[in-house]
Amino acid sequence: MKRVIGLFLILLTSINAKNCPLPSQLSSIHSIEVTDINRYSDLKRNRYNLSSLCIKEVLLKEHIYNWRFLLVWNENTPKGAFWYLPHDNENSAFDSAIYSANKYGGGFLSVLANGSRYFKNQDPNRNFGVDRKTTRVCRGQKYKAPLYSNTIFKIIDYFKTPNMPYLALHSNANGHRDSGGGGGVSMLHCSNSTKCFKANDILRGNKRGLKDEDSLIYLASKKGVDYNKVKRFNNLGLNIKYELINPNRNDCSMSNFVVLNKNSTKYINIETQDGDSKTQKLMIDRVLRVYR
Repeated sequence: MKRVIGLFLILLTSINAKNCPLPSQLSSIHSIEVTDINRYSDLKRNRYNLSSLCIKEVLLKEHIYNWRFLLVWNENTPKGAFWYLPHDNENSAFDSAIYSANKYGGGFLSVLANGSRYFKNQDPNRNFGVDRKTTRVCRGQKYKAPLYSNTIFKIIDYFKTPNMPYLALHSNANGHRDSGGGGGVSMLHCSNSTKCFKANDILRGNKRGLKDEDSLIYLASKKGVDYNKVKRFNNLGLNIKYELINPNRNDCSMSNFVVLNKNSTKYINIETQDGDSKTQKLMIDRVLRVYR
């Protein structure tokens, strides 16, 4: 009996990913089958929540980088909320994206970097400069990356519904200061270019839910603060950091690309402390309530 149970557990943990064809509109994108989720620690950790999800590995070569991504979408509701996850060391963000894909449809695109924040010393969230002029402004980007940027947004624009904003998920160390972008991923680190709007009394410490200094959403615009939007999200209990985008301060992040290249202010990044996926899922529910 123990042997039978053991064999069952082995089979259960060697589940293959769902084999779904890539949508024809994305046929120009190079993808391969994910044949064994045990090769991907994030998928293995979430193996019991993959039954409705399609999974592909997307491959992209540009300059010295052989980029790899996991593309995950809901087979039954492929269009919906769609997230970009640039950092492979942010496990809670990945778990929250699985939650969102199952509950709200759509899916997400996640960088594969062997569990690291950087990919060959390049921050994936500082790689959205498409020409040399832009790249010269962005201290964190080493080479122009039109293929990287255009491929990612081709995927996002296919899966996200028109009413949805451009969405990103991050999870960070407690009180973490973002060395790549100036200012901190914390409600206690604000500046003239990144305004803070608190919905709660901010608490330091470990996993304090919506009151934690690390629990916040980023909004972005080049036209100044949209106070109606701030009020709407503050009333939902969500702390806000509002990034004022200027092409002369472009850091080649996703938020800057959305505002400057997509000419859109419909951008939301949900940040929490790593390990606090409970709070991040709650924040996902509250943000998407506005757009459903």
